[in-house]
Amino acid sequence: MAQKKLNQKESLMGVQYTINNEHKKEMFKKFVDKLYEERQYITFTYTFGKPRSPKQQAALEVYFREAAKRLNDAGVYHQMNAKFIKGDIEIPWTQESFKTFWKQIQNTMFDIESTTEIQSDKVAKVYDAINRGLVERTGVHIPFPSKELMEK
Repeated sequence: MAQKKLNQKESLMGVQYTINNEHKKEMFKKFVDKLYEERQYITFTYTFGKPRSPKQQAALEVYFREAAKRLNDAGVYHQMNAKFIKGDIEIPWTQESFKTFWKQIQNTMFDIESTTEIQSDKVAKVYDAINRGLVERTGVHIPFPSKELMEK
């Protein structure tokens, strides 16, 4: 049997399937049977949980930007050790530096390094941990962007 030529994207990245009902499970089984018949060797990787959505990723980026702005406006900066001046210096937050802070908390909580890999339900848990810490230590509350907030 002639092998189907995979397009470049499929061969580099694979194909993703979400199975969340019986019909999709049956379709995936048929796909696997056909693929095995054609290839004879397949490696699967799977994850559990619903991945964060593109809208949730957009909300995260809005949150990182807004958090940086509100912390800077409140005079709450992050510390950086500058050995050449023998001490810490205060650095204003940026969207990227707050995203790095988020990733450190996310990685500590769930051993997930990238915001593109976090499941939807875990985003709320990371946010809650960060928000609680910010409110307790600085008094600054930064709401997570909702549909209503993003449309303003």
